[in-house]
Amino acid sequence: MRIFNPVIPIPALIAIFSVVLLISVILWILSRESRLKSTYALVRRAAILGLAFVIALRPMREERGAEIQLSNLDVLFVLDTTLSMWAEDGPGGSTRFKTAKEDIKEIMEGLSGANFGLITFQNKAVVLAPFTQDEDTLLGLLKSIQQPDRYYAQGSRLDTPYYDLENMLISSDRKENRQTIVFFFSDGEVTASSGTPFDYEVLGELVDGGAVLGYGTEKGGTMRDEYGEIYDMQTFEKAVSCIDEDNLEDIADALGIDYIHRQKSTLLTPLITKIKAAGGTITERRFDYITYQDTYYKYVPYLAGVLLLELIADIRENVKVRSKHGKKRENNKTK
Repeated sequence: MRIFNPVIPIPALIAIFSVVLLISVILWILSRESRLKSTYALVRRAAILGLAFVIALRPMREERGAEIQLSNLDVLFVLDTTLSMWAEDGPGGSTRFKTAKEDIKEIMEGLSGANFGLITFQNKAVVLAPFTQDEDTLLGLLKSIQQPDRYYAQGSRLDTPYYDLENMLISSDRKENRQTIVFFFSDGEVTASSGTPFDYEVLGELVDGGAVLGYGTEKGGTMRDEYGEIYDMQTFEKAVSCIDEDNLEDIADALGIDYIHRQKSTLLTPLITKIKAAGGTITERRFDYITYQDTYYKYVPYLAGVLLLELIADIRENVKVRSKHGKKRENNKTK
Protein backbone atom coordinates (compact mmCIF):
# COMPACT_ATOMS: atom_id res chain seq x y z
CA MET A 1 0.00 0.00 0.00
CA ARG A 2 1.31 3.42 -0.95
CA ILE A 3 0.54 6.74 0.69
CA PHE A 4 1.76 10.28 0.10
CA ASN A 5 3.25 12.70 2.61
CA PRO A 6 3.72 15.88 0.54
CA VAL A 7 6.18 18.57 1.58
CA ILE A 8 3.37 21.12 1.23
CA PRO A 9 -0.42 20.60 0.89
CA ILE A 10 -1.31 18.86 -2.38
CA PRO A 11 -3.60 21.69 -3.67
CA ALA A 12 -0.76 24.19 -3.26
CA LEU A 13 1.66 21.75 -4.89
CA ILE A 14 -0.64 21.29 -7.90
CA ALA A 15 -1.12 25.05 -8.23
CA ILE A 16 2.64 25.77 -8.22
CA PHE A 17 3.53 23.09 -10.77
CA SER A 18 0.56 24.00 -12.98
CA VAL A 19 1.74 27.61 -13.18
CA VAL A 20 5.29 26.56 -14.06
CA LEU A 21 4.01 24.13 -16.71
CA LEU A 22 1.75 26.80 -18.18
CA ILE A 23 4.69 29.19 -18.47
CA SER A 24 6.71 26.47 -20.24
CA VAL A 25 3.90 25.89 -22.75
CA ILE A 26 3.58 29.63 -23.43
CA LEU A 27 7.34 29.88 -24.05
CA TRP A 28 7.08 26.90 -26.40
CA ILE A 29 4.30 28.61 -28.36
CA LEU A 30 6.24 31.88 -28.59
CA SER A 31 9.55 30.19 -29.41
CA ARG A 32 11.24 31.21 -32.68
CA GLU A 33 13.25 28.02 -32.84
CA SER A 34 12.32 25.10 -35.06
CA ARG A 35 9.19 23.26 -33.90
CA LEU A 36 11.12 20.00 -33.40
CA LYS A 37 13.79 21.67 -31.27
CA SER A 38 11.32 23.65 -29.17
CA THR A 39 9.12 20.57 -28.67
CA TYR A 40 12.14 18.57 -27.46
CA ALA A 41 12.88 21.36 -24.95
CA LEU A 42 9.25 21.35 -23.80
CA VAL A 43 9.29 17.57 -23.29
CA ARG A 44 12.49 17.81 -21.22
CA ARG A 45 11.03 20.53 -18.98
CA ALA A 46 7.73 18.69 -18.60
CA ALA A 47 9.68 15.58 -17.54
CA ILE A 48 11.62 17.64 -14.98
CA LEU A 49 8.40 19.10 -13.61
CA GLY A 50 6.68 15.70 -13.49
CA LEU A 51 9.53 14.02 -11.65
CA ALA A 52 9.94 16.96 -9.26
CA PHE A 53 6.18 16.82 -8.59
CA VAL A 54 6.32 13.11 -7.73
CA ILE A 55 9.31 13.66 -5.43
CA ALA A 56 7.53 16.56 -3.72
CA LEU A 57 4.55 14.27 -3.09
CA ARG A 58 6.89 12.04 -1.02
CA PRO A 59 5.42 8.63 -1.91
CA MET A 60 5.80 6.10 0.92
CA ARG A 61 5.39 2.33 1.14
CA GLU A 62 3.55 0.75 4.05
CA GLU A 63 5.38 -2.09 5.79
CA ARG A 64 3.76 -4.35 8.37
CA GLY A 65 5.78 -6.21 10.95
CA ALA A 66 9.02 -5.04 12.48
CA GLU A 67 11.44 -5.85 15.25
CA ILE A 68 11.24 -3.08 17.82
CA GLN A 69 12.93 -2.37 21.13
CA LEU A 70 10.44 -2.22 24.01
CA SER A 71 10.68 -1.65 27.73
CA ASN A 72 10.38 -4.86 29.74
CA LEU A 73 8.22 -3.21 32.38
CA ASP A 74 4.58 -4.07 33.11
CA VAL A 75 3.31 -1.13 35.15
CA LEU A 76 0.02 -1.68 36.97
CA PHE A 77 -1.96 1.19 38.49
CA VAL A 78 -4.43 0.33 41.27
CA LEU A 79 -6.57 3.43 41.82
CA ASP A 80 -8.96 4.08 44.69
CA THR A 81 -12.05 5.84 43.28
CA THR A 82 -14.19 5.75 46.42
CA LEU A 83 -16.03 8.91 47.46
CA SER A 84 -13.35 9.88 50.00
CA MET A 85 -10.84 10.36 47.16
CA TRP A 86 -12.82 13.48 46.24
CA ALA A 87 -12.02 15.07 49.62
CA GLU A 88 -10.63 18.54 49.04
CA ASP A 89 -7.42 18.37 51.06
CA GLY A 90 -5.05 17.79 48.19
CA PRO A 91 -2.25 20.23 47.25
CA GLY A 92 -3.67 23.70 46.66
CA GLY A 93 -7.14 22.61 47.75
CA SER A 94 -7.55 20.18 44.86
CA THR A 95 -9.13 16.77 45.37
CA ARG A 96 -7.10 13.70 46.22
CA PHE A 97 -8.32 12.06 43.02
CA LYS A 98 -7.08 14.92 40.83
CA THR A 99 -3.65 14.68 42.43
CA ALA A 100 -3.59 10.90 41.88
CA LYS A 101 -4.49 11.35 38.19
CA GLU A 102 -1.66 13.84 37.74
CA ASP A 103 0.73 11.39 39.39
CA ILE A 104 -0.34 8.61 37.02
CA LYS A 105 0.30 10.87 34.04
CA GLU A 106 3.75 11.77 35.39
CA ILE A 107 4.64 8.11 35.92
CA MET A 108 3.46 7.16 32.42
CA GLU A 109 5.52 9.97 30.92
CA GLY A 110 8.60 8.91 32.90
CA LEU A 111 8.22 5.22 32.02
CA SER A 112 7.02 5.71 28.45
CA GLY A 113 7.39 2.55 26.38
CA ALA A 114 6.28 0.22 29.17
CA ASN A 115 3.03 -1.74 29.25
CA PHE A 116 0.44 -0.06 31.44
CA GLY A 117 -2.62 -1.51 33.16
CA LEU A 118 -5.32 0.10 35.29
CA ILE A 119 -7.56 -1.27 38.04
CA THR A 120 -10.06 0.98 39.82
CA PHE A 121 -12.06 0.12 42.91
CA GLN A 122 -14.91 1.47 44.99
CA ASN A 123 -17.89 -0.78 45.78
CA LYS A 124 -16.19 -3.31 43.51
CA ALA A 125 -13.02 -3.50 41.44
CA VAL A 126 -12.90 -3.06 37.67
CA VAL A 127 -10.03 -3.76 35.29
CA LEU A 128 -10.35 -0.66 33.12
CA ALA A 129 -7.30 -1.52 31.03
CA PRO A 130 -5.30 -4.75 30.77
CA PHE A 131 -1.60 -4.29 30.06
CA THR A 132 -1.24 -2.19 26.93
CA GLN A 133 1.19 0.17 25.22
CA ASP A 134 -1.66 2.34 24.03
CA GLU A 135 -1.06 5.19 26.45
CA ASP A 136 -3.68 7.44 24.86
CA THR A 137 -6.42 4.89 25.48
CA LEU A 138 -5.46 4.48 29.13
CA LEU A 139 -5.33 8.25 29.64
CA GLY A 140 -8.75 8.52 28.00
CA LEU A 141 -10.16 5.91 30.38
CA LEU A 142 -8.60 7.74 33.30
CA LYS A 143 -10.22 10.96 32.15
CA SER A 144 -13.63 9.29 31.93
CA ILE A 145 -13.73 8.29 35.63
CA GLN A 146 -16.50 10.16 37.42
CA GLN A 147 -17.09 10.84 41.09
CA PRO A 148 -19.36 8.15 42.58
CA ASP A 149 -22.88 9.13 43.59
CA ARG A 150 -23.19 9.71 47.33
CA TYR A 151 -26.21 7.39 47.41
CA TYR A 152 -24.35 4.67 45.53
CA ALA A 153 -21.24 4.67 47.73
CA GLN A 154 -21.22 1.81 50.20
CA GLY A 155 -17.98 2.52 52.06
CA SER A 156 -14.49 1.41 51.17
CA ARG A 157 -12.22 -1.57 51.70
CA LEU A 158 -8.59 -1.72 50.61
CA ASP A 159 -8.76 -5.39 49.67
CA THR A 160 -11.53 -4.90 47.11
CA PRO A 161 -9.09 -5.04 44.15
CA TYR A 162 -7.24 -8.09 45.51
CA TYR A 163 -8.45 -10.72 43.02
CA ASP A 164 -8.04 -8.49 39.96
CA LEU A 165 -4.61 -7.45 41.16
CA GLU A 166 -3.65 -11.10 41.67
CA ASN A 167 -4.82 -12.10 38.18
CA MET A 168 -2.93 -9.30 36.46
CA LEU A 169 0.23 -9.99 38.45
CA ILE A 170 0.09 -13.67 37.49
CA SER A 171 -0.48 -12.68 33.86
CA SER A 172 2.62 -10.49 33.92
CA ASP A 173 4.68 -13.12 35.75
CA ARG A 174 4.02 -15.65 32.98
CA LYS A 175 5.76 -13.44 30.44
CA GLU A 176 9.42 -14.07 29.85
CA ASN A 177 11.94 -11.42 30.91
CA ARG A 178 9.37 -8.99 32.36
CA GLN A 179 9.42 -6.86 35.50
CA THR A 180 6.12 -6.08 37.21
CA ILE A 181 5.72 -2.66 38.83
CA VAL A 182 2.72 -1.80 41.03
CA PHE A 183 1.51 1.68 42.00
CA PHE A 184 -1.32 1.69 44.56
CA PHE A 185 -3.15 5.05 44.90
CA SER A 186 -5.42 5.53 47.93
CA ASP A 187 -6.15 7.55 51.05
CA GLY A 188 -6.12 4.34 53.11
CA GLU A 189 -9.51 5.00 54.64
CA VAL A 190 -11.63 1.93 55.45
CA THR A 191 -15.29 2.61 56.18
CA ALA A 192 -16.99 -0.66 55.24
CA SER A 193 -17.19 -3.55 57.65
CA SER A 194 -15.55 -6.74 56.45
CA GLY A 195 -14.32 -10.08 57.60
CA THR A 196 -10.69 -11.10 57.56
CA PRO A 197 -8.95 -8.89 54.97
CA PHE A 198 -6.96 -10.45 52.17
CA ASP A 199 -3.24 -10.73 52.78
CA TYR A 200 -1.34 -8.71 50.17
CA GLU A 201 1.88 -10.34 51.34
CA VAL A 202 0.98 -13.38 49.25
CA LEU A 203 1.27 -11.18 46.15
CA GLY A 204 4.62 -9.68 47.17
CA GLU A 205 6.57 -12.37 45.30
CA LEU A 206 4.98 -11.23 42.04
CA VAL A 207 5.96 -7.57 42.45
CA ASP A 208 9.37 -6.24 41.39
CA GLY A 209 8.94 -2.62 42.40
CA GLY A 210 6.64 0.38 42.64
CA ALA A 211 5.07 2.30 45.50
CA VAL A 212 1.94 2.86 47.55
CA LEU A 213 1.00 6.52 47.21
CA GLY A 214 -1.08 8.06 49.99
CA TYR A 215 -3.40 11.06 49.60
CA GLY A 216 -5.05 13.31 52.14
CA THR A 217 -4.20 14.82 55.52
CA GLU A 218 -4.58 13.82 59.16
CA LYS A 219 -6.86 16.83 59.65
CA GLY A 220 -8.99 15.59 56.78
CA GLY A 221 -11.02 17.22 54.09
CA THR A 222 -14.66 17.73 53.23
CA MET A 223 -16.33 16.49 50.06
CA ARG A 224 -18.89 17.82 47.64
CA ASP A 225 -20.68 16.54 44.57
CA GLU A 226 -23.27 17.85 42.12
CA TYR A 227 -25.82 18.08 44.95
CA GLY A 228 -23.55 20.20 47.15
CA GLU A 229 -21.54 19.44 50.28
CA ILE A 230 -21.72 15.94 51.72
CA TYR A 231 -22.90 15.48 55.32
CA ASP A 232 -22.54 12.68 57.82
CA MET A 233 -26.05 11.22 58.15
CA GLN A 234 -25.48 10.36 61.82
CA THR A 235 -24.04 13.63 63.13
CA PHE A 236 -25.58 15.88 60.43
CA GLU A 237 -22.23 17.66 60.20
CA LYS A 238 -20.03 17.97 57.14
CA ALA A 239 -18.46 14.60 56.37
CA VAL A 240 -14.70 14.65 56.85
CA SER A 241 -12.33 12.07 55.39
CA CYS A 242 -8.84 11.57 56.88
CA ILE A 243 -5.89 9.66 55.52
CA ASP A 244 -5.01 6.38 57.24
CA GLU A 245 -1.29 5.96 56.67
CA ASP A 246 -1.06 2.84 58.82
CA ASN A 247 -3.24 0.91 56.36
CA LEU A 248 -1.22 2.18 53.41
CA GLU A 249 2.11 1.33 55.05
CA ASP A 250 0.81 -2.18 55.76
CA ILE A 251 0.04 -2.69 52.05
CA ALA A 252 3.44 -1.29 51.05
CA ASP A 253 5.24 -3.61 53.48
CA ALA A 254 3.22 -6.61 52.30
CA LEU A 255 4.01 -5.95 48.62
CA GLY A 256 7.64 -5.09 49.37
CA ILE A 257 7.48 -1.59 47.87
CA ASP A 258 7.87 1.97 49.17
CA TYR A 259 5.20 4.10 50.78
CA ILE A 260 5.05 7.76 49.79
CA HIS A 261 2.76 10.39 51.30
CA ARG A 262 1.97 12.74 48.42
CA GLN A 263 0.84 15.55 50.69
CA LYS A 264 4.41 16.19 51.84
CA SER A 265 5.64 17.58 48.51
CA THR A 266 7.74 14.50 47.81
CA LEU A 267 8.95 14.10 44.24
CA LEU A 268 8.25 11.02 42.16
CA THR A 269 11.25 11.62 39.91
CA PRO A 270 13.80 9.66 42.03
CA LEU A 271 11.45 6.66 42.20
CA ILE A 272 10.73 6.76 38.46
CA THR A 273 14.44 7.06 37.69
CA LYS A 274 15.21 4.09 39.96
CA ILE A 275 12.57 1.90 38.31
CA LYS A 276 13.67 2.91 34.84
CA ALA A 277 17.32 2.16 35.64
CA ALA A 278 16.45 -1.30 37.00
CA GLY A 279 14.43 -2.14 33.91
CA GLY A 280 15.68 -3.24 30.53
CA THR A 281 14.59 -3.70 26.94
CA ILE A 282 13.33 -6.62 24.92
CA THR A 283 13.13 -7.15 21.17
CA GLU A 284 9.75 -8.15 19.81
CA ARG A 285 8.48 -8.90 16.34
CA ARG A 286 5.28 -6.90 16.02
CA PHE A 287 3.12 -7.79 13.01
CA ASP A 288 0.58 -5.16 14.00
CA TYR A 289 3.31 -2.53 13.93
CA ILE A 290 3.06 -0.38 10.79
CA THR A 291 5.91 1.69 9.42
CA TYR A 292 6.18 3.81 6.28
CA GLN A 293 9.32 3.87 4.14
CA ASP A 294 10.13 6.73 1.76
CA THR A 295 10.29 5.71 -1.92
CA TYR A 296 10.74 9.14 -3.50
CA TYR A 297 14.50 8.54 -3.79
CA LYS A 298 13.79 6.04 -6.60
CA TYR A 299 12.82 8.96 -8.86
CA VAL A 300 15.89 11.08 -8.05
CA PRO A 301 18.24 9.34 -10.58
CA TYR A 302 15.69 9.90 -13.37
CA LEU A 303 15.39 13.56 -12.41
CA ALA A 304 19.18 13.88 -12.34
CA GLY A 305 19.35 12.29 -15.82
CA VAL A 306 16.81 14.69 -17.32
CA LEU A 307 18.52 17.66 -15.64
CA LEU A 308 21.81 16.49 -17.17
CA LEU A 309 20.17 16.43 -20.62
CA GLU A 310 18.86 19.94 -20.00
CA LEU A 311 22.33 21.09 -18.94
CA ILE A 312 23.94 19.53 -22.05
CA ALA A 313 21.33 21.15 -24.31
CA ASP A 314 21.89 24.50 -22.62
CA ILE A 315 25.70 24.22 -23.03
CA ARG A 316 25.34 23.28 -26.70
CA GLU A 317 23.03 26.23 -27.27
CA ASN A 318 25.49 28.61 -25.61
CA VAL A 319 28.36 27.21 -27.72
CA LYS A 320 26.33 27.75 -30.89
CA VAL A 321 25.43 31.30 -29.87
CA ARG A 322 29.07 32.16 -29.12
CA SER A 323 30.22 30.55 -32.36
CA LYS A 324 27.66 32.56 -34.29
CA HIS A 325 28.73 35.81 -32.63
CA GLY A 326 32.40 34.94 -33.33
CA LYS A 327 31.72 34.50 -37.04
CA LYS A 328 29.89 37.82 -37.18
CA ARG A 329 32.90 39.58 -35.60
CA GLU A 330 35.28 38.01 -38.12
CA ASN A 331 33.06 39.07 -41.03
CA ASN A 332 32.91 42.61 -39.66
CA LYS A 333 36.72 42.73 -39.33
CA THR A 334 37.10 41.48 -42.94
CA LYS A 335 34.84 44.24 -44.19
